[in-house]
Amino acid sequence: EDLPLSDEETFDGSRISEIKGRRGMIYRSEWCKTILVMISFFLATNLNHLTLAVVMDITSRNPLPDISHSMFKQSMVTRNMTDTATLYGSLATVFFILFFHKHRSIVIRRYFTMGTILFIMRAITISVTHIPPSYEDSENEPQISLHSAHFPGSVPNGENAYLNPTVSSQTIDNKLYCGDMLFSGHTTTAAISCFMLNHYTPKALWPMRIALITLCVCAMVGAVMSRAHYTADVVLGYWISSLVFSFYHSFTYVKHRKRALCRPFRRALIFWIMFEMEKNVPYGRIPNDLDWPLPWPKCLKDGFRAWNLKTKTSRAGRLSRFLAKYRLKLHF
Repeated sequence: EDLPLSDEETFDGSRISEIKGRRGMIYRSEWCKTILVMISFFLATNLNHLTLAVVMDITSRNPLPDISHSMFKQSMVTRNMTDTATLYGSLATVFFILFFHKHRSIVIRRYFTMGTILFIMRAITISVTHIPPSYEDSENEPQISLHSAHFPGSVPNGENAYLNPTVSSQTIDNKLYCGDMLFSGHTTTAAISCFMLNHYTPKALWPMRIALITLCVCAMVGAVMSRAHYTADVVLGYWISSLVFSFYHSFTYVKHRKRALCRPFRRALIFWIMFEMEKNVPYGRIPNDLDWPLPWPKCLKDGFRAWNLKTKTSRAGRLSRFLAKYRLKLHF
């Protein structure tokens, strides 16, 4: 009953073939897995905070030379811009997926799975190599950890408890931290959010994609100009995020019976994580259909359905058709 009467109603022939090709596939929600991954993401971020509380005592305060820092002065405004862009970009992505994507459980599970992997990798790099902060003046010298430098292994609960609610934001009470340089957590969060929203939104929502791309660029530029990170931290954060995102989604395009036999995937340490998370999800790209999560009001349910099918008889369908026709084509 969801199939349109003709190709013309769907604006192009590819849409009707996509609906027919995905009609027999079952997308299970599996909210237990999703909740488990969200808890794992919380533990991974807490591991970053715990590692930061330890290394702050033993990290040098002498900044390293950086070509971008030699060209621009340190700015508090860009520091606020970085935190704001990262926060609103990630919240917009999670909000849109949870409330409007038809297969919200699968998509949000992938989001937090990749976030958990990246933040565990970041905790490892923070703990093994202690890079000094890049702040230029002594007035903005990073806050020293509360526990004694004679006992770097002892981590007080108060220090870690303070770091957790701030989510490593450096604009709350102007508290500056050091030791969490390589690689940039702000860039990782902004980049993954940008990739997810661009991959899991209909083409007609290209204005939203451009807005999030702008926030991602602002977060990366602000992290460098505010001296919160070196240029290498931001570049590596973007590269690692894009590689993990591409690797994970390339895995989802492989048929289930071939995944265990594909050696390039099996060599990765995250193979079994991806294998278990995607075990019951049909291979290939998930249809980016929108859906109103509540059974009422019926007008919204019908409006989202008309948006997906791009019907001419409804205002939502005509708007979706117009935006898709005159969209700004992006690489993402």
